[in-house]
Amino acid sequence: MAILVAISGAPDALRGLVYWLVFINAASLFFVFHRAEARWVFAVWAALVLLSMGLAEGRMPQHAIGAAAIALWTPLLVWLVWRNPIEDVREPWGTYLVLLFASNLVAACLSAANLWARAI
Repeated sequence: MAILVAISGAPDALRGLVYWLVFINAASLFFVFHRAEARWVFAVWAALVLLSMGLAEGRMPQHAIGAAAIALWTPLLVWLVWRNPIEDVREPWGTYLVLLFASNLVAACLSAANLWARAI
């Protein structure tokens, strides 16, 4: 699988971010039966994983995967903020939502910076 080869060859910090994103997005499975938002998070994450695997197998440039991540995550993050004002971070869902939002926002910003650097 080409995506695993690309991740294996990445610097440690980037590889750690990818592993963290896999963990935090897969953790939405803990909330799937109780929260509709978790179903959307899992659906977008699964779509992005499949799309990333397809793009990597098709020998597309790595920044195409970043563009796909931006295109999929940005509307979801906006929707999550609009729908879920964090009322109590001490609750498991609130803590998870803050971690999820921050992690995916950082990843989307890094992807956007990478696309911007390639455009210049």
